Amino acid sequence: MKKVIIEQIGNIIMIALATCMMVYMIAHSYWHPNGESSFQFGIYGILFLAWLVVFGIARVVLAHTDPSFNSKKGELSVADEREKVISQHALRWTYYTIFTLLLIGFMTIPILSIYLNTQPVLFSQITVIAIGSILMVGFATYLSGWLYFDVTES
Repeated sequence: MKKVIIEQIGNIIMIALATCMMVYMIAHSYWHPNGESSFQFGIYGILFLAWLVVFGIARVVLAHTDPSFNSKKGELSVADEREKVISQHALRWTYYTIFTLLLIGFMTIPILSIYLNTQPVLFSQITVIAIGSILMVGFATYLSGWLYFDVTES
């Protein structure tokens, strides 16, 4: 169970930092037709890279301390048939959640942007935030599903 909690919390933090970095980059970067450009990642870019290093080290340590953890499979690493069943149930929950939220997002974001008469930068930021949020909810759904089915499958 520890491997799933570490992976999912690490993934949620990674997506949150990546989303913040992209929103900052959209707001503070530009590319003009004359060739002049500036890309700025800000503090979120530094935090994102630092988290990648810390999370990568944590995964390596976890792989050495937990023989059932495969760093290539991540949270889908299983120690036995029971964990495989739990993982399948949690993935089913995650699949339904992500696709439901994506359908809602695909319908809501364009309508919302037209209604609010948004600028392209704001529309891009809203889209990045929506996708990042959906991914974070997906990871949280997998974690909660895994914990739920771990208790009920006992």
